[in-house]
Amino acid sequence: MLRYPATVTIDDYRGDYNQAVQQAIDGRVGFYPDFDQRRQEEIWRLLSTDRDRLLTFCRRHEITIGRLELRKTLKSPKPLYELVAVGHDAENVREYLGLERVQR
Repeated sequence: MLRYPATVTIDDYRGDYNQAVQQAIDGRVGFYPDFDQRRQEEIWRLLSTDRDRLLTFCRRHEITIGRLELRKTLKSPKPLYELVAVGHDAENVREYLGLERVQR
């Protein structure tokens, strides 16, 4: 079961990265928030070691499947597929996780 606080602030996103990588290694889809400096908005990064699982998850939750990148990390013996959710897609991820956005 995913465990996130009721609200996620935009101060420090690095804390959820390790949890997202571990979920991806365990065969699930891992999520962690990030901030896009160029767009000046919150984005969500989705990780999985299984490309088909990630694509199926995105289709099921109406997340636009844009550019899918391959990320290599020492924490995983397999490469991780990464998809970035922005705009409405980021809101769909928040809705799936049951999180509210903190407005500043």
